[in-house]
Amino acid sequence: MVLDGVFDKIRAANAGKIPFEDSFATLKARLYKFFIEDKYMGSDLLFMLTYMAAIITADASRPEIFSNTGARMEYVSTKYIRRADILVKRWGYSYVEALVNVAKKIENEMLFSMINRYANAIESGVPDNDYLIGELETTRNVYKSTFEQGIEMLKKWGDAYISMLFSGALVGIIIMISIAIYAPEDIQGTLMTSYIIIAFISILGIGTMYKAVPADPRTHRLPQGSPEQNMIHRMEKKIVPILIVIVFLLILLGMNYGLVLMLVGMLLFPLGIIAFIDDGNVVLRDTEFPTFIRGVGSIQGGKGSTMTPAIQGVDKKSLPNLEPLIDSVFSKLNLGLDEDRTWQRFINDGGSYLIYKYLNIYRDALRLGGKADIVGQVVSSSMLDQILLRDHRHTISMGFLTLLVPMHAMMVAIFLFLFHILVTMSDAITERMASLGEASAALSSGEGASIAGAMGGSMFVFANFDKDAIGLYVIIIVTMLTIANVVAGKVMSGGDNALSYFFTSLICSVSGILYIVAPIITGMLFMIPVFEGV
Repeated sequence: MVLDGVFDKIRAANAGKIPFEDSFATLKARLYKFFIEDKYMGSDLLFMLTYMAAIITADASRPEIFSNTGARMEYVSTKYIRRADILVKRWGYSYVEALVNVAKKIENEMLFSMINRYANAIESGVPDNDYLIGELETTRNVYKSTFEQGIEMLKKWGDAYISMLFSGALVGIIIMISIAIYAPEDIQGTLMTSYIIIAFISILGIGTMYKAVPADPRTHRLPQGSPEQNMIHRMEKKIVPILIVIVFLLILLGMNYGLVLMLVGMLLFPLGIIAFIDDGNVVLRDTEFPTFIRGVGSIQGGKGSTMTPAIQGVDKKSLPNLEPLIDSVFSKLNLGLDEDRTWQRFINDGGSYLIYKYLNIYRDALRLGGKADIVGQVVSSSMLDQILLRDHRHTISMGFLTLLVPMHAMMVAIFLFLFHILVTMSDAITERMASLGEASAALSSGEGASIAGAMGGSMFVFANFDKDAIGLYVIIIVTMLTIANVVAGKVMSGGDNALSYFFTSLICSVSGILYIVAPIITGMLFMIPVFEGV
């Protein structure tokens, strides 16, 4: 309320507008389009057309199709159907005129094409039933083609990302060695070049990989989820804030940065493992659900029964991952508990995004009077297509992740070992130069002058090595590489955001171990030869 009053005063003083209000609104719209609408449009359009093809089996009229579809607020594509429905019911437009007008403001090519085809079909007198069934098949093919193209681009950009980031790390190493040799006055300006290169490569590679494939969420992200998801939500509320405070304090106290990274990896490890287990369970449940819903639909359609007897008739031995959830639903429905709450509990405990979407489509279509066997076939076919595409993506992502961790370890190790070698050389040379005073004076006369000049010049190269500045540079580069590779791993694999804990734990642990052991191994293996009696 206080902020509303402040905003009103600002608007009154600026001709009814808040400064930069239009710019922020434009930025917000672009971000929504990039992160939500464009990313989710392909899958949500498939959900929407599956829903429309399912309810058409109930002999729904065109107003019912538009009204019920527009009410599905969880799909980003249905807002345009809702706008067309409003134009028809409130402003007297025909459905053709409404769809054409709505299509003019659609930027997504896939949805734009679908809306215009629907308008042409209505204008040509094509029955909604024939159009929606054909359009669903078209959308499946287009979605499959788009997803497969995205996977190929994801694979190529994954390889390109690793190559470019490794090249950027090599540039950073060359810059570090160059500073050790030439000792330029503007060190920070030189180091900034390396920061910009690595940041640019990371943003470009990760952004392109993110944009390549349509969204494929695995978890429904409802307030109540699977047991693993609930456990993660409870634990992260305590672990993450404590971790942030501890890391901040340790950095202020000057604690070894490797130990800080190890602490991050250790504290996030339980969350990461639970998220990894939950992701695998969700994938297995998704794989079995098309068989389950198709079987339930066939039994309901064949016997004309409700879902409870149909569930009993399904062969649960072939569904080992769904069997506990199915048994729980069956027992609750047999006891006469509320059906909506029972199935909502099934969705919550399953934790799956696809089960959440497609089960609601199935039940809503049956509630409107749809034919269970046909609806079950439509729903299972659409879901199966998405599962097969997900499996293809998983194959590609596993190859990338198998290469990502060794590549990250190699980049960080090269940086750290070279840095500590340079530090060792600098310390040894600085120490020996003090003891060469008399010897260099003796060599400075006669033929020994050239030898003294060569020795002094070559040793002086590393004597002015700024260990503190380059040490901070190495920490920043290691942090940038760690963050970039954590995000890249998450983008490539997909799945719930909680998987970020797994990748953070893994990558931070690798970086922390290398940061700790690099100076130890360097001290054991790298020795500066000492020249005596010169």
